Amino acid sequence: MAYVWEFTNQRKLGKKEFIDYIEKKVFRTIRKYNLLPKNRIIKLKKSNDLHTKILISILSRKFKTEFSTKPNFDSMNLSSAAEATFQNILKGKFEGPRPNDRLAHPLYYHSDAELSLYAKLTNTKGTTPKRNKKIQELFKKFLKKNQDLEINVVKALSQLS
Repeated sequence: MAYVWEFTNQRKLGKKEFIDYIEKKVFRTIRKYNLLPKNRIIKLKKSNDLHTKILISILSRKFKTEFSTKPNFDSMNLSSAAEATFQNILKGKFEGPRPNDRLAHPLYYHSDAELSLYAKLTNTKGTTPKRNKKIQELFKKFLKKNQDLEINVVKALSQLS
């Protein structure tokens, strides 16, 4: 079997397993944080962003999704949450986005690397989000020692509240 993803614990996933893993993790985040609105209609801001395209593709399988100027879901993911948190920490603010903020973030526990691979495997096209160069250079240095840096940053944030 050809593997497409390997976790830090050396567990490996093939194409179908990886796609299932990503999709189940989105729905698990929605359940865990009770993100689904009462009317079960997911509203997103219209965007050509890759993460929005991925989110729509996954969520539309189980829920009615539509574009709205007043969204209740957002495509923020683990990498953007870790970057935002780290930017705040550098400014002396120990806060950052959480999965159940005003806008729900079902991709909160998915990294850019995971979502890029998912997009490639499912032929999903869109623009990739811009990142802060200074923070990303710092992250690259840390990632050599700690491959789980992004998840550790957001987990540390949740322990502060």
